[in-house]
Amino acid sequence: MIRPGDSLQLALRAITAHRLRSFLTLLGIAVGIAAVILLTSIGEGIHRFVLAEFTQFGTNVISVAPGRTRTAGHAPTGIPTSVRPLTLEDARALERLPHITGMTATVWGNTEVNA
Repeated sequence: MIRPGDSLQLALRAITAHRLRSFLTLLGIAVGIAAVILLTSIGEGIHRFVLAEFTQFGTNVISVAPGRTRTAGHAPTGIPTSVRPLTLEDARALERLPHITGMTATVWGNTEVNA
């Protein structure tokens, strides 16, 4: 039967006999714990940043975007398409709706700029 005191004494002798190995093991454990804490805190920081970016507009903001005006290939003849681009008149109509406190029309596009 092995006594706990003997096991402790054997462990302490092994640690003191191999000081460099014990130090490197301790250093590896410390670096591993620090890495886990660092990565967890970075992940939590990014999570809070993204959440703040999405919630800064509040819960009463809506964005309306038009559907695609062109799809791959032509529509079969005789079948009308219902997709149409939004116009400034559509924006003015949205502004006249009840409970709308503000409206901003935005135009997106690509072009070449020369100077």
